[in-house]
Amino acid sequence: MPERRIERFNLAERLGHWSHGVTFVLLLVTGLGLVFRGLSGLLSPEVLQAARNVHHAMAYPFTFLTVLILLLGTPRTTFQWLKECFTWRKEDLKFLQGFPREFFGLPVKLPEQGKFNAGEKLNSLLTVFGSVWMMATGWILLLRDRLSPEVVTWALPLHSAGALLMGAVLIGHVYLALGHPGSRESIKGMIWGTVSETFAREHHGRWYREITGQDEMERSRPRVA
Repeated sequence: MPERRIERFNLAERLGHWSHGVTFVLLLVTGLGLVFRGLSGLLSPEVLQAARNVHHAMAYPFTFLTVLILLLGTPRTTFQWLKECFTWRKEDLKFLQGFPREFFGLPVKLPEQGKFNAGEKLNSLLTVFGSVWMMATGWILLLRDRLSPEVVTWALPLHSAGALLMGAVLIGHVYLALGHPGSRESIKGMIWGTVSETFAREHHGRWYREITGQDEMERSRPRVA
């Protein structure tokens, strides 16, 4: 009998994730040719112009599309996600202490986590604040003709530094989603929306107990003196 699967992400959550991911990768790749002069020297003027056009066009969906999908398509779970990302428990700190061993596939016992473990919460916060950083500096560069030269001069290195930091975060995120054997089930959740019951129970035990009503049953159970 196939194992029971549990919905972790609804359609709007998945569309929001992938719209952000695809637009960010396109911005990162096209931005490389525009920022690094050494790489720019290897590209023809036509290719550079095409990269610039794509880079500027992707600024619009990167800024607005994901936010609109999440706020209009699934406001309740978006609020829950943000609330959980800004709520840190002692179990989250213990999780981060043991996470380096988990990252490299070494044996470690990690504390029980909610729908998002501490690593995912940290990744979410870096993505949210990093995206705001990239939007702010990116739009300054895009509207450079309307702003003072001093502001544009500061925005360029800040935009490049933000791209490098978020690129590093993306590499770690992709490794955990596709390369780490203990987390591969999570990518199925972001593609199809569901994860196996075993994965939910073992990796997100507190969330599993909440959605299956086990916490409520435990609280309503008569206590023996």
